Amino acid sequence: MKKLVLAALTAATTATTVFAQGDNIMSIEKRLKALEEQNQELIDEIANLRQLVVIPELGQQQFSGLGYAASKVYFSPKGLSIGGYGEITYQNWGNSSKKDITDIYRFIPYIGYKFTDKIILNSEIEFEHGANHERSGEITVEFLYIDFLINKWANLRVGNYLIPIGITNLMHEPIFFNSVNRPEVETKVIPSTWNENGIMLFSNTNNLDYHIGIVNGLHATPRGDEVSFSEETWIRGGRQAGAKAIAENFAIVASLNYTGIDGLYAGASFYRGNSGQGETDASGNKIDGTVTLWDVHVKYNWKGFEVVGLYTRGTLSDADKISTVNGQIIAEEVYGYYLNLSYDVYQLIDKGSSWSLPVFARYEKFDTHAKVPSGFTKNKELDKTVWTVGLNFKPHPNVVLKADYQFRDNAAGDEPDVFELGLGFIF
Repeated sequence: MKKLVLAALTAATTATTVFAQGDNIMSIEKRLKALEEQNQELIDEIANLRQLVVIPELGQQQFSGLGYAASKVYFSPKGLSIGGYGEITYQNWGNSSKKDITDIYRFIPYIGYKFTDKIILNSEIEFEHGANHERSGEITVEFLYIDFLINKWANLRVGNYLIPIGITNLMHEPIFFNSVNRPEVETKVIPSTWNENGIMLFSNTNNLDYHIGIVNGLHATPRGDEVSFSEETWIRGGRQAGAKAIAENFAIVASLNYTGIDGLYAGASFYRGNSGQGETDASGNKIDGTVTLWDVHVKYNWKGFEVVGLYTRGTLSDADKISTVNGQIIAEEVYGYYLNLSYDVYQLIDKGSSWSLPVFARYEKFDTHAKVPSGFTKNKELDKTVWTVGLNFKPHPNVVLKADYQFRDNAAGDEPDVFELGLGFIF
């Protein structure tokens, strides 16, 4: 009997010890797992801190049609984002009285801040012509807005934003166009770069994006010493850029772009609004100055080939009144179009290289005096044709060296050709 009791006690003691050891093993495993989770959280936090302290590299990503550098804040971690671009140019006007010049044309910082993944500040500040005021240099805000991101189909933008018209106004960073300077159709008919104060609804999908906005209108007539609508650049001088902008008149703007096919960017844009801003002519008649401007455009990349095309047309009411007030003949109708073809020849040398060497040719036709008001005389010099040929060298996707030659002509006779060199970069 004693032996039986002793055996039972021994078995119970052994079982208790085994179960206790099992509990200890399970407890240790849980603690190890918890430590592993804490360690991973620490690793993630350190990675995030590194991204916040060291500004991330620029990726080749676009947000709702913006350029790569302008899109940077949307793909950055929470907090501050800094990007930008710059252009330095040289122009030789050949047989002309124009002086050859070299210029720190633009230096543009982008400063963004991601309050949350849904609330994002984005801004562009332009230092133009070396910011030397004595030589037409200036410092301006090119956009300053806050986005409230709701979902990919409906988002809200409030502030000063780029007018979503044409190709270049949204994608005006120097790596997006081949020539040293931007296409003239998109500076003299479509007045890139163009920004105004307003509110906009927009999308950011993988294949179809729209923009619908309301902005302050243009200003057709002079304000003090400021320029206004003109013969050569039509409505360009009427941009208010949000700086004490007269807002008696507003305008609507809309665009639709399709990117559902790899390498394709195609769409159309529309702008309409009055530009009189409560002004009158010498007889006291109110100036409406309704500006209507639209375009269709396409850009397609395929195996080193790129084709870019755009057609735009604009009309202006009360052009006779505005011409009288401004002392210049302002057109009732304007138009312009261009076709740009390029091919990256460097891929024939080394297909796997990150370097590229696009050679290109572009044909532009535009007339900022296509139709003038009754009783005024059309200036045939403003009916222009420009052939541009040249090449780009990109030792890095975000750095480009440019050279081009422009063969220029107008309906009144020849005008001087120009040779250009340029350096451009984004970061």
